[in-house]
Amino acid sequence: MKTSALSIKIDPKVKHEAQKVADQLGFTLSAIINASLKNLARSKTISYSLLEPSPFLKKAIRQTRRDRAKGDNIIGPFHNVDDFMKSLRS
Repeated sequence: MKTSALSIKIDPKVKHEAQKVADQLGFTLSAIINASLKNLARSKTISYSLLEPSPFLKKAIRQTRRDRAKGDNIIGPFHNVDDFMKSLRS
């Protein structure tokens, strides 16, 4: 297989953490990047798994937890779809 060099700028901390994960999984960073680029070329899509919620989502979760603790803004439980839909429309 012919290869071509690719030079990218990356945060050293990100590279170090990624290298540790790749090592634990038994891959080289080069193999992981190659697989990602092949997937991009084949599917024309980019997929990422977000394990850390966004600041907006974190705020919404905190607010929901506060509301739930106070008993505010709670609807349900719903025992069927019709009841759920009625709630959404009200």
